[in-house]
Amino acid sequence: MKWKETASALGLPVKACFDLTLAERRFLLGLLLLFCLGVGARWIHQRSDRPGPYTPPQEQPAP
Repeated sequence: MKWKETASALGLPVKACFDLTLAERRFLLGLLLLFCLGVGARWIHQRSDRPGPYTPPQEQPAP
């Protein structure tokens, strides 16, 4: 079965990309947690800050 050999050959580099050490996994988890914390803080900040209606500036006559 040639397709199984091809799939296996393509799968090995992909699997090697995700073969991380414990320190690397902790680092990526820390980055993910910081990202989620930032998104959550941004959401809370924008939720409490409601903008008022927009009124365009009045046109001034040309000199």
